[in-house]
Order: sequence, then C-alpha cells, then structure tokens
Amino acid sequence: MEPGEYESMVAKASLNNYTGAVELLAFMRLHKVHQPELILVHGGELLSNHARKLGGDVWTVHEQVFLAACIAGHDEWRDHCIKQLTKQWPNSHRVERLKGIYQESAGNYEEARNVYNKILTDKPEDAVTRKRLIAIHKERGEISKAVEAMNQYLETFSTDAEVWHELAELYIEAGSLARAVYCFEELMLQDPRSMYRILTYAELQYSVGEYELARKYFSLASYLDGASLRALWGLLAANMALAEKDKQNDKMLTMQSFCNDRLKKMYSGVGAHGKVAVAMLKDVASAAAA
Repeated sequence: MEPGEYESMVAKASLNNYTGAVELLAFMRLHKVHQPELILVHGGELLSNHARKLGGDVWTVHEQVFLAACIAGHDEWRDHCIKQLTKQWPNSHRVERLKGIYQESAGNYEEARNVYNKILTDKPEDAVTRKRLIAIHKERGEISKAVEAMNQYLETFSTDAEVWHELAELYIEAGSLARAVYCFEELMLQDPRSMYRILTYAELQYSVGEYELARKYFSLASYLDGASLRALWGLLAANMALAEKDKQNDKMLTMQSFCNDRLKKMYSGVGAHGKVAVAMLKDVASAAAA
C-alpha cells in the first residue's frame, strides 16, 4: 500500500464514482481494511443502483456488505444480503458459515455454535469455521475456553500465524508470559526478520528475567534497523539489567556506548522532550560507569 493510496481511493469513491467504489471495496478486501460504515455506504450504493453492472462480483459485494452490516449493527442490510446469498447458493458451506455469523451478530451464540458444528461434521478441515468457534469464546469472555480451543486448533493448523499471535496476546493478558514467549518463538520461525516479532520476543524475555536472551534479540533488532528507538531503549535496559554481572565486559561497555550515542543523536534537536531524554541518557551512562 503506497502512502496516500487508500485516502485517494476513498476520495474518488466519495464522488459517487462507480469505478471508484468498486476499486475501493476490492482494495479493502485485499488489504483487510476494517471500516464497516464505509463499506455500507459504497457497497450499499453499488447493490442498490449498480447491481447488474457488477456481474459476478455482485455476490462478493453482497458478502462484504453483509459482514460490515453484522459489525455495524445494520439489520436491514444484514438481512437483505444473507437472504440473497442463501437464494443464490443454497447448499454452500461458505453461506452456512455466514448464517453462523448472522446468529453471532444477533447474540444467538448457541445457534451459531450449532451452525458451525454442523459444517465441521461435513467438513472437519474447515479452518475458518473452527476459528469462528474460537471467536465466540472470545466474544463471550470465555478466555480459558478460547485458549484451550486455540491450542487444539494449532495441533492441526500449526502454521496459522494469526492464531499463534492471538494466543500470545491472551497469554500476555493473563500474565502467562512464558507461554507467550513460546508463541512468539513459533511466529519467528515463520518470519525471522519481522521487527515486530523480534522486538516483542525480546521484551517478553526481558519481562521473564532472561536478560541475556533479551539483549541478543534487541541487538538483532538494532542491527536490522539502527533507527529503531524501541530496539535501542530495549538494548539499553537489558544492558543495565546485566550491568553488575558484565560491568567489566567489553561487549557490554561497547553496546552501552553504542546505545547512548545513537539515542543522543536521535533525540538531539527535537525540543524539550529530546532534552529530557538526553539528560536521562547521561544519568544512565553515569550509573553504568559507577
């Protein structure tokens, strides 16, 4: 996604431009942009006045508008779209799953579960439907059940990064940081150069007291992006945690000097907040040298 590309498409669609609206909805599907009200405005316009022009894409737009209506609580569009989709695809597992989402949006969670379980009886490999059952637990605040369901799901679908990440977040919220560490190890195996994953893993290791491992991964993040404030501050904190152990260690002193110099340079000339940060760094340097 190029800077300003999405905003430009929204502006074009807002001029009641048919092509602009079609392109915007396609862009939102591709990039998973979640703005249900915007989808309802432009998708609703297309379905109301340009349905024939859409050709086969009309059903994709129906589904997109339906999902937006479920989130936004727009019952009229929700009911209209599910009715049309059911009429067009009466025996589709995909439409059956949408009926489950319909029940979720109405607060009928047991009915939704029944729908999903029926789908899984016919198609047990349906990962998307299994994830809807997990979503119900989360929506109802059944965190322990959600965690259990995610672990069961990952036994079969072990490369699903989205679920590993969701599971890690639930563990973090519950204070089970060691388990969250394991989740991020799985995530890093899939994308070992992801700055977000490396930094979060380093922060989790720091939080559980594994300062040496934290330092290694903060160092890796600093190597990949020398301008990352999050990486530099993390490396500085890990060094300070290891200060007593490594006070005479050349590696520690070199890293500490590197962090201080980089951070001072980045905060220089950025106003009052920068001066506060530079003063803090001086105090850190004095404490490390003491």
